[in-house]
Amino acid sequence: MAANFIRLDDSPMFMKQVYSLEQTSEDLKDRCQILYKGCKKFMTAIGEAYNGDISFADSLEAFGGGQDDPISVSIGGPVLSKFITAFRELATYKELLRSQVEHVLLDRLMHFITVDLHDAKESRKRFDKAIHAYDQSREKFVSLKKGTREDIVAELEEDLQNSKSSFERSRFNLVNSLVKIEAKKKYEFLESFSAIMDAHLRYFKLGYDLLSQLEPFIHQVLTYAQQSKELANIEQDKLAKRIQAFRTQTELESLKASTNMEASRHASGIHAVGMSSYKNIEAIMQSTTKGEVQTIKQGYLLKRSSSLRGDWKRRFFVLDSQGTLYYYRNKGTKSMGSQPNYSAGSMEHNSSMFSRFRSKHNKASLLNEENLGCHTVDLRTSTIKIDAEDSDLRLCFRIISPAKTYTLQAENGADRMDWINKITGVIASLLNSHILQQPHPGTKLLDNNDSAISAYDVRSLNGLPEDDLKVNQADNVSKVLREIPGNDLCAECSAPEPDWASLNLGILLCIECSGVHRNLGVHVSKVRSITLDVKVWEPPILDLFRTLGNTYCNSIWEELLLLQKERLGESNVFSSTVMKPCPKDAIHQKEKYIQAKYVEKHLVSKEATVADIPSANSIWEAVKSNNLREVYRLIVKSDVSIINTTYDELVGVNLHHTIDAQESEVGCHSVERKQYDPSVCQRIKDSSSPANCLQGCSLLHLACHLGNQVMVELLLQFGADINMRDFHGRTPLHHCISRGNNKLAKFLLRRGVRPSIKDGGDLSALERAMELGAITDEELFILLAEGQ
Repeated sequence: MAANFIRLDDSPMFMKQVYSLEQTSEDLKDRCQILYKGCKKFMTAIGEAYNGDISFADSLEAFGGGQDDPISVSIGGPVLSKFITAFRELATYKELLRSQVEHVLLDRLMHFITVDLHDAKESRKRFDKAIHAYDQSREKFVSLKKGTREDIVAELEEDLQNSKSSFERSRFNLVNSLVKIEAKKKYEFLESFSAIMDAHLRYFKLGYDLLSQLEPFIHQVLTYAQQSKELANIEQDKLAKRIQAFRTQTELESLKASTNMEASRHASGIHAVGMSSYKNIEAIMQSTTKGEVQTIKQGYLLKRSSSLRGDWKRRFFVLDSQGTLYYYRNKGTKSMGSQPNYSAGSMEHNSSMFSRFRSKHNKASLLNEENLGCHTVDLRTSTIKIDAEDSDLRLCFRIISPAKTYTLQAENGADRMDWINKITGVIASLLNSHILQQPHPGTKLLDNNDSAISAYDVRSLNGLPEDDLKVNQADNVSKVLREIPGNDLCAECSAPEPDWASLNLGILLCIECSGVHRNLGVHVSKVRSITLDVKVWEPPILDLFRTLGNTYCNSIWEELLLLQKERLGESNVFSSTVMKPCPKDAIHQKEKYIQAKYVEKHLVSKEATVADIPSANSIWEAVKSNNLREVYRLIVKSDVSIINTTYDELVGVNLHHTIDAQESEVGCHSVERKQYDPSVCQRIKDSSSPANCLQGCSLLHLACHLGNQVMVELLLQFGADINMRDFHGRTPLHHCISRGNNKLAKFLLRRGVRPSIKDGGDLSALERAMELGAITDEELFILLAEGQ
């Protein structure tokens, strides 16, 4: 320190102190280099810990965190999403700690080595050089002889003074550099180390705070896992008991079947044994009238194919108390076994969050039914034979009906006789009971290929999601939408690569403008993400966007603005009040513009409306001609809502039906109902009339009648009444059913149409569909039945 230099004169004691400080600096430099290497390793370790946390969080997410597929739900994936977030947050704390170590310690240490220590070394070099120059000047001066000219003496004396001055400056510069190092080492390192410890303190405190907030959730998950474990053990015990009971029952039935087989050798064949079990089967089938459906027999049989190859296929047959015999076949590879189906009552003590994921899992476990194809055998008109017609196999029997002959083979003789006896008993019960006079449970579901789904399957498939084709990849959706003209920029501020869309307006938006649109309300703009809301982007909405796009939509909504650009010489009142914003403009400017554009319609030109053609006629003809863009244009330009325009509002149409107002006021309901019944309408009966009876029909009725799904999507997006009824009380769903357009009918059902609405003939859409014949579309039948 400076206090050590008691005297600053150039003396051996002074130089000794300088050399001592220099030696200390060299030792300090070696130690700093060791510390620097350690700091680098420490930073690398923190960075690797950060990468490890991120990799672990990513692996948890890939394992199933936050996903809704059956496997993820069964392993608690949605619950793990909070843990994944916590790991990522802890990783950010590590990255913050690494950054602080780098800036507070490593950078300051490097500055000390490369600047302070290096400056002392350079000062030493300059000092050595000044000593050498001073010594030379001094030697020259003292070596002068007497009699030397005065000018030479003066020159050497001046040179000596300059050398001495330079020597003194370099000497004191060296002293300052060394003293600076001595001073700095007493606070620089302590300051850095204490800052690092403070960074560690904040790091652990942040982690502690985060995990403290997560602690109740962790305990909740542990409790849930323990309860699930206990329930799983209970279910395994129940399954073991059921397996034991099943094996015992199978052995008893096998023994009983063997006894019956022995008895049949001494009796009159099938008839004797069948009549002996007829009363039991009759009692079981009587329980069906009380709503109890029981399984009389089920198991595997070999079924001979009806193809030319005539190969045998193993199928699972079920004979129930409704008198229905049906069998399953695999349509595809099934997934591995599903998890136990926990009842809702057993999980009431858990939180709603966990029960929600469990209910999702239980629903997902039913998806395996999709891999099963069910075929029904009509036993009402069937008979049974104990042998195969053209086979010498000893375990065969046949079920013969007018439509088809089924050749079946059991695994043993006792099983064959049991099947024959029970099928014979069911046939006898069907022929001798009131079931013959009632619609058979299987006939509504049979199709022309003898392939249907039984009532059992309808119950088991209730609640399954639709399997229509959807675009599930966000990248594909973004690519499709941005290839549409104008969709590479935001429709409002022209920001590049917009990630949001307005479904009803048909435009793409940037994230800032999407927030403004969302504030307008869903009656003006329905905002969705093109990367996050992938389930929204079904084929109809994508086709609608392909037809519209930012370029076309803005040509309607910003028509006056476009005209202003074309007519630069003309004054326009909108030039000063409504200006199209840029991406970097303030949010209040974008709000003002979007409000004026869509709510007040200041930029929509009203001049394009043709005065002699009413809007009702125009939009009706546009829907009829499938002109999506014209329909969109007319809806936007209209000052009043024309989305629910009806056929009766058209100019110059002749209404086929007239209503007696006086009779209607009297309240003759039966006469009125008969008058509105579509089944008595002559125009509907006349199949040669392409227009059918459109009296009272809306634009949505017309679009459904024509079968245009994209037009239906456009009208629904603009608020068309999906449950509106025409003159005959028919909804758009009734029109789809009458036209046989099952695809469009399912689309309307998924969009919220009420299938329970009855038309003028007091029949719902399901009843009208059944009038047309068997409903071969399983999904349509389920959607219609659920709404009753």
